Amino acid sequence: MKSLRSIFVVGEKNIFRELAQIIAVAEEANAVLSETLGKDQTEVTLDKGMQAVRSLEKKSDDIAFKVSEGITTGAVSPNILDNLLESVHIADDIVDIYYYQSRELLRMYKAKFPYSEAFEEKEWFSIFNSMLELADKALSKLKQILSISDLTEIFKLRKEVEALEEQGDDIKDKGFDWLYYQAPCMHYLEFYHYSELLHKFDDILDSCEDLSDLLLSIITSILK
Repeated sequence: MKSLRSIFVVGEKNIFRELAQIIAVAEEANAVLSETLGKDQTEVTLDKGMQAVRSLEKKSDDIAFKVSEGITTGAVSPNILDNLLESVHIADDIVDIYYYQSRELLRMYKAKFPYSEAFEEKEWFSIFNSMLELADKALSKLKQILSISDLTEIFKLRKEVEALEEQGDDIKDKGFDWLYYQAPCMHYLEFYHYSELLHKFDDILDSCEDLSDLLLSIITSILK
């Protein structure tokens, strides 16, 4: 079978490389947030983590702007232009979600609810770290999709991303079970806070699956 990369024009090859750079930034943000959740929670540690993710979010925005400009002005097949732009948007949004999460964690800590229990916080961080571990695996598989030429392997990786997203759904559902169990003892802002975090961590995995679908669509469109 002819190499997929040999079918791509130069502009498309560059776009895939730059998309992989955004995914690499997302991996860095994932690692920062995982490290932050693994530390004793203080305003200093949470702010440091948030600032680090903020820098990564700006880096992702810069890459996304550059690659979007390249898509609209460069040598790209018209039949994949819209999907390429959407792929850049989704990849950049993943990094945006990490920034949102880091800000939300700091904002909630500053609220200093006096009746929050330490063991409950540890339980939440365990749930969130489980979802971050899945996201790390999904991001790694997206980078592989962007770098290989074997269509069979690309299909396989896409299915693996889908399976990781389904595992994330299971963890999210268990998280909501835990949230509603705690709800009678919670301030409504705490309930909203943990509900939003669960949805956003799940959004990362959903976005990884959406991006894998788009990349597969782009590649199969080129082969037609």
